[in-house]
Amino acid sequence: MKRQLSNIALSLALLGSYMGFSQNQNIQPCNTFAAMEEYFTAHPEARKSYAEAQMNLHTGYLEAEKNLSSSKTAAVQFTIPVVFHVLHQGGSENITDAQCIAALNQMNSDYGRKGSDTNTIFAPFKALYVNSDIKFMLAHKDPNGNCTSGIEHLFDSRTDWSQASAGASASYYNGITWDPTKYLNLIIVKQIIPQTPVQGGGTIVGYTYKPGTFGSGNLRDAIVYNNNFLAGLNARSLSHEAGHWLNLSHTFGNTNNPGQVCGSTSGGDGISDTPDTKGNFSTCPASSTNTNYICTSPNPTNSANYYQNVENIMDYSSCPKNFTQGQTTAMRNALQSATSGRSNVISAGNLTFTDVNSTGTCKPIANFISSLNTYTVCMGSSLQFKDLSYNGVITSYSWTGNNGVSFANPTASVTTATFATAGTQTVNLTASNSNGSSVKTQTVLVINPGTAVATPFSEDFEAPLSSGWSIINPNNDVTWAQTNSASYTGSNSYYIIGASDPASEVDILNMPLLDLVNNPNDTLTFKYAYARFSGTNNDVFKVEASKDCGASWGSLFAPPAGNLAAPSGGVSNTPFVPTLNQWVHVNLSNYPNWFNYANSPSVLIRFSFQESPSGSGGNNIYLDAINFSSTNAVGINELTRSVNFGLYPNPSNGEAVVKFKLNDPATIKIDVVDVLGKKVLPSTEVNYGAGEQSVSLNKTKTLSAGIYFVNLSVNGAKMSKKLIIE
Repeated sequence: MKRQLSNIALSLALLGSYMGFSQNQNIQPCNTFAAMEEYFTAHPEARKSYAEAQMNLHTGYLEAEKNLSSSKTAAVQFTIPVVFHVLHQGGSENITDAQCIAALNQMNSDYGRKGSDTNTIFAPFKALYVNSDIKFMLAHKDPNGNCTSGIEHLFDSRTDWSQASAGASASYYNGITWDPTKYLNLIIVKQIIPQTPVQGGGTIVGYTYKPGTFGSGNLRDAIVYNNNFLAGLNARSLSHEAGHWLNLSHTFGNTNNPGQVCGSTSGGDGISDTPDTKGNFSTCPASSTNTNYICTSPNPTNSANYYQNVENIMDYSSCPKNFTQGQTTAMRNALQSATSGRSNVISAGNLTFTDVNSTGTCKPIANFISSLNTYTVCMGSSLQFKDLSYNGVITSYSWTGNNGVSFANPTASVTTATFATAGTQTVNLTASNSNGSSVKTQTVLVINPGTAVATPFSEDFEAPLSSGWSIINPNNDVTWAQTNSASYTGSNSYYIIGASDPASEVDILNMPLLDLVNNPNDTLTFKYAYARFSGTNNDVFKVEASKDCGASWGSLFAPPAGNLAAPSGGVSNTPFVPTLNQWVHVNLSNYPNWFNYANSPSVLIRFSFQESPSGSGGNNIYLDAINFSSTNAVGINELTRSVNFGLYPNPSNGEAVVKFKLNDPATIKIDVVDVLGKKVLPSTEVNYGAGEQSVSLNKTKTLSAGIYFVNLSVNGAKMSKKLIIE
C-alpha cells in the first residue's frame, strides 16, 4: 500500500527532481513534472494552491474507494469532448485526420479495456484492469458554435514548441487552445523544446499539467504531444498524458525520473493498488523477477516475489497495457471535481454545447501556402501553391487572383500562378463541399527586376520606410519597428523587442532591389547592436540575398548567437539599449558569398531575425546606417558625424534645407535623386569656407509627393539622406 495524504506534501517538495534520467536515453516519455515544477518555481503561490487542490482531490478519491468497496455507486459513462490542434509549417508534421482519429481510438481502447493484449497482462494486475467508462469524443462545435471536425490544422511556427515560452506565459497558447473547461485540447507538434535541456538530448513525447496547477480556464491546461508518437500502440503515450490530465501521477511518484527513488519515498502516486516501484524505463522486465527495482518487502500473499506493475500505462516501460481499479477511481473522481473545471467538461450541458454526438460534416476552412514558403516573386515569374484546407471533405477548389494573375490549374488542389504585373497582388483559394465554402486570401509582392535602386543608397531609419522596403511578419506579432531609444546616426534605428518576441518567430526586413553588376565597386554595409539574453539563447540573425526576387535565398552573413553578441552587448538579461561603441560595423561585400550575386542587376537583400526556440525571453537587436556606395560606409558615417549633415524639415510639404558644418574649406556638391537614381533637381556645386552652412532645396515646390535622396559630396566623399515630400 502507498502512504496517502501524508505523502502529498512530500511529493510536492520533491516535484522538482526531474533533471534527466540516470539513463542516457533518446526518448523522454513524459515531461509533465518538469513543466509543473518550472511553473511552480516561477509562481510560488501556485504551489500552495495546487497542494490544497490535491488534498481535496485525494480526499474525494478515498471516499470514492469506500463507496466502490461498498457498491454504493454504479458506473456512469463520462464523455470528454476532444479537439486536436495540429500545428505545422506545411511539412510531414501536418498529419492527417485519420492519424488523429486512430490515436483517439487507441485512447478509447485503453480506457475501455478493449485492447487485444489484455489477456497477456501479468496475472496479479489483470483483474484490476477494468473499463473506466471514460470516453473521448471529437467535439463538433467550436467555442463560437461553428461546425468543426474536432481536428484543426494550423499553419504555425509553434510546431517547434517552446516549453519555456509556453510555461512563461499563457499567451503562448493564444489562437490554439479552446476553453479548457469545455474541451480536452490536444496540441500536436513537430517537437517539444524543453526549458531545461534533457540529459542526453532526449526527444520529449508529451507533457501536460495536473488539475489544480492553474485556476479554471487557463489556456495552458492542455496536452502537448509529439506527432511522431501517434501511430499504433505509441498512442498509449497519449493515454499516459491523459492520465496526468485526469490527475494520475507516475507509478514511481511525482517525478519524471524512474529508477531514482522508490515510490513511497517520493510521495508515491497515492493509489492503493499500484505497488511501490522505482519505475522502469524503456524495458519490460518480468514483474516477478525484477529485483533491481524492489522497494518494499515481498508480497504477503507470495513471499517469494514482490510484484510491481511493470505494464502500467503510467510507468515508462516499453509494454504499457493497463490501468488499475484504483487509478480508474481516481480519474473518475477528478472528472467529477470542479478543480480546473473538470466537472464542467463532462456535464450534460457541455456535451450539448460541444455537440459530440453529431454525425454531420462541416464546410471546409480554406488555407494554402506557397510551396517555397515565400510570397515575393519577379514580374513574369511563377509560384506554386498547395492546398492546406481542413475541417471537411473538400469536393472543389477555385483559385483566383487580381491584376492578371493566371493559374495553370485553377480547380486543382495544387496549382502554379504566374504574375504579369508588378505590385502587391492577391491570390484567393475557395474550398467547397456540399455544406458550404470558405476563402483564404494571400498577398504576393511582385517585383519588377528592372527597377533596381541606383547608387548611392542609404537608409538611416529617420523617416518611414521608403518604397521598396517591406516587413514580413508571419504571426502578426512583434516585428521590426522604428525606435528612438538608440541609433548610430541620427535619432532613430530599427529594432526587434526580444523580450516580447515569441519563441522561434521569424521576422524579416526586406531591402529594395540593388543593381550589383553595374556598380562593381560599391559595398553594402550596415551597423547592428545586439545582446544575448543568456548563454543558452540561440537567436538567429541572418542577412540573405536573392537573385530571383525572393523565390530562393542564399546566406551572406549568419554568425552564431554568441559570435553576434560578443563584440556588441554580450550577455544581458536586462533590456539592451546600446551605447555608441556597442554598434558593430559589417561590410557584406567582404564576405565570400557576396560574389555569388555580384553579376546580377537585381539583388534582393533581407535581414532575418529568429527568436531562440529555447530559454526564457530574449533581448533586443538593432539595425542602422545601411549604405550601398563606393565610399566605405565607416568613412561615410564618421564624415556624416563630423559635418553634422542634417535635412530639415523631413518630411516636408515643400522647401527643405540641407545643413552641414565644415572644419576646413571644401567643395560641396548636392544632388537630389529619386529611388531609381534619376536626378530630379539641378545639381548644386559650390566652394564653402569653414563653419556652419545651409542650402535650400525645392523652393518652388517642383518635387511631387514621394521618396527622394539628397546626396551630399564633401571634396568627393559622398553621404546620403532620405527626403520625404508629402
